[in-house]
Amino acid sequence: VFGIGHYLRPCMIELIGCTDVLLQNYQVVAAPFWQHHPVASRNLRISRVNMESLGPPNDGFDPESCDTVLVDRCTFNTGDDCIAIKSGKNRDTQYGATRNVVIQDSVMNSGHGGITLGSEMAGGIEHVYAQRIEFRNAHWATEPLGSAIRLKANMNRGGFLRHLYVRDVTVPNGVDARPRPGIATGGGAIVTIDCDYAAGDDAVRTRPTAVSDIHIANLRAGNVRMADGAFSCRQAVVILGPVASSFNGPAGTPIPPVSNVTLTDCDFGTPRNGKEPVYLHNASNVVLTRVTIAGTRVDSP
Repeated sequence: VFGIGHYLRPCMIELIGCTDVLLQNYQVVAAPFWQHHPVASRNLRISRVNMESLGPPNDGFDPESCDTVLVDRCTFNTGDDCIAIKSGKNRDTQYGATRNVVIQDSVMNSGHGGITLGSEMAGGIEHVYAQRIEFRNAHWATEPLGSAIRLKANMNRGGFLRHLYVRDVTVPNGVDARPRPGIATGGGAIVTIDCDYAAGDDAVRTRPTAVSDIHIANLRAGNVRMADGAFSCRQAVVILGPVASSFNGPAGTPIPPVSNVTLTDCDFGTPRNGKEPVYLHNASNVVLTRVTIAGTRVDSP
């Protein structure tokens, strides 16, 4: 129920059960909530759309349980995630997975995450391809981009996040490198996989998410000059797999690690946390090949 006396803010553009959709050549300003939210739709293209909406939580484009989606030559300046790919929350999975998404030739400035998968992804997300993206972060001093590539889930989401391929992207002004304590799951890492996202919001945490096959190649990040030095991020990469202590289901249930992650030919600039630029928990088969961090090359499984 929307309107005076109620507390729900509607999406600006909501498409449900649509086929063969073209969204092209316009601008969205000051949306009340998510700017675009197609649900259970297929064959969808959004092209040359400028999204300027810094309110909370003004995601730019949130395809949910959609199949065959193209994001092309768009610009994002948002109060929340630029793109947040979704497929239903917790048990709300009747529309199935989101799959076959291509994101290309676009610019991302402010936002919590540039390309985000989740957190409402219980129906699963698979086969997402991103290329030639400029995570420009033009407003880094006042409205910084939190993360370039972000996956988020928790023990109540279930589902899967798999087969994400990113290549040929730049982060010229880094991401949010302001000093903050702790691991940079909520913002401050260029690549973030967070399987313990907002866990306290869900009393029942019995369905860990399966995260696998994440491949990122040819990413280039630059530093920005801050009061205490030049940094590109707080941490380069954070992979927080499912946390066993967060699970409250039957004892002995397997808690799967994040698996099969490759970072190839990437330069992450200079992280503020030079002692722990890469953080891993419950992750397997993570391989860095020709990766540069703070000027040092890393080739390591």
